[in-house]
Amino acid sequence: MKIISWNCRGLGNGSAVRSLLELGRVEDPDVLFLSETRLYEKELEHLRWKLGLVNLLVWNPEGRSRGIALFWRRGVDVTLRSYGRRHMDVDVKEGDNPIWRLTGVYGESATERKKETWRTLKILKQQHQQGKRWLCVGDFNEILSEVEKVGGAPRAQHMINGFREALEVCEMADLGFEGDVFTWRNHSKDLNTYICERLDRTVGNEEWRSQFPNHTVVNGIPRHSDHMPIIVHTEGEDRRWMRGDRGFRFEARWLQEEGCEEIIRKAWERSWTNRSGGVAAALRSVAETMREWDKNVVGELEGRLR
Repeated sequence: MKIISWNCRGLGNGSAVRSLLELGRVEDPDVLFLSETRLYEKELEHLRWKLGLVNLLVWNPEGRSRGIALFWRRGVDVTLRSYGRRHMDVDVKEGDNPIWRLTGVYGESATERKKETWRTLKILKQQHQQGKRWLCVGDFNEILSEVEKVGGAPRAQHMINGFREALEVCEMADLGFEGDVFTWRNHSKDLNTYICERLDRTVGNEEWRSQFPNHTVVNGIPRHSDHMPIIVHTEGEDRRWMRGDRGFRFEARWLQEEGCEEIIRKAWERSWTNRSGGVAAALRSVAETMREWDKNVVGELEGRLR
């Protein structure tokens, strides 16, 4: 099964809709979670037929801000558990596979309201059946480490700690990713004002990870929005058609290694100082540096500890 989560930053214009339809055509998801739709249910109805995802659940926006929606195709059995301004929580069943829980998350962006997102996650945990498989995906609007942010003012540690604590309560772990290091950027062309962060992610509990050991998470190609789509393959992505480099995979375990943040920061700044290739080149530089660090430093240390 393939699940996509995307903060589309509004679907009120032709460019945004074309980007969404292209995403649906290229990726062909089974389930699609959209946040910040800025459209009401009646305005989203026509998209389910164009996407080929004929089932739809909607939490309407507040005025012309926010709004979330969940689309899914025929053959996938989705049962609503609860939904609200910050989440859409369902049970998923496909064919003879066991039922598992899927929660689409759209975290509060305002600093003073982020604790409401963490409170929502903890309430959802209280409603969780012990031993059940659980996956959360979406725009959490927060980072788990300073490694996941470049540019702008440093994130307050208590904000990061609040997110970490919520995931610990929920017994969820970050599933890592392949592709771009950062899922959101402000698109400034000036190094002094450029900011990019990993705000969108996928987390799962141990039971879900055990049920789908070959899963992959891919930070997709940017389309229209300043957020990247997050693509989850529960059974792993078929890469037989690919050639050469399989792409960059960020390992969640790196965040526990001393010096990880400094490695990323120096690679980023070095690329910008050279002024060779702009943002794309800087991201490639970070990815290559992390590969080498994992192979030559982290791998060597792990070998010594065995």
